[in-house]
Amino acid sequence: MKISICADDIGQDIEITDASLNLFDQQRLNKISILIQGPAARQRVHEISLAREKGLQVGLHFNLTLRFNDTDFCMPLNQLIILSQLRLLPSIKINQQIEKQLKLFEDTFQFKPDFIDGHQHVHQFPQIREELIRVIKELNFNDPNFWIRSTILPTNKKDIPEKFKCNLLNILGGYQFIQMLNNANIQFNKGFLGVYNFNAPNTSSYRLLMQKWLSLAEPNALIMCHPALSAFENDAIGIQRKVEYEYLSSMQFAEDLEQFNCKLF
Repeated sequence: MKISICADDIGQDIEITDASLNLFDQQRLNKISILIQGPAARQRVHEISLAREKGLQVGLHFNLTLRFNDTDFCMPLNQLIILSQLRLLPSIKINQQIEKQLKLFEDTFQFKPDFIDGHQHVHQFPQIREELIRVIKELNFNDPNFWIRSTILPTNKKDIPEKFKCNLLNILGGYQFIQMLNNANIQFNKGFLGVYNFNAPNTSSYRLLMQKWLSLAEPNALIMCHPALSAFENDAIGIQRKVEYEYLSSMQFAEDLEQFNCKLF
């Protein structure tokens, strides 16, 4: 059964980028999602492009909540959620940010993103999701394999970890977004996993979570992860990133993929 493992936040720091490239070389992940505004987004362009030629999918991690400069439209997640649910966001600025980040991605890598998702899942919130689909249609993303991330849970979700947080994602926009993607004939992953509160202090505890996600995965499911070689400054989940990397690069993860009949390539 083929599934996907996607590392998010590429470009936020070189420790994340290098960890993800290492994991691809080990065939432990097959997708990366890039914060194109990030300070490290252009430090491994050649290496990322070569990896893409070998099968790595490279996507845009659309961002509205992590501030990298003083000019881009950005706000704290809680504020963004409230304003989007009330439909009080400035749609023009959202549209401009989508176009700007897509252009920056293409100017940097010389190809369009293979997929799009959102930092802290903002791409599926009201107003933002409408603008995203509008821009995708206007820019003629003609690649038949292009897709956008859905956060809808797998069919078998009875014992999913952090069920409240997973359901909250769907309530905030996931259910409506998947209908919009269907109506727009845009592909998406079938089942989303990897959500937790970044509270697995060692590889053993993170492995238990991954084993549960793998047991629930269905064909074309997506499991997100956030690995880094080491913690870096001003990152709230830095320690957890290192734990994820240590497990994902271990033989234990390879054994778990085999045990649950999951393949990435």
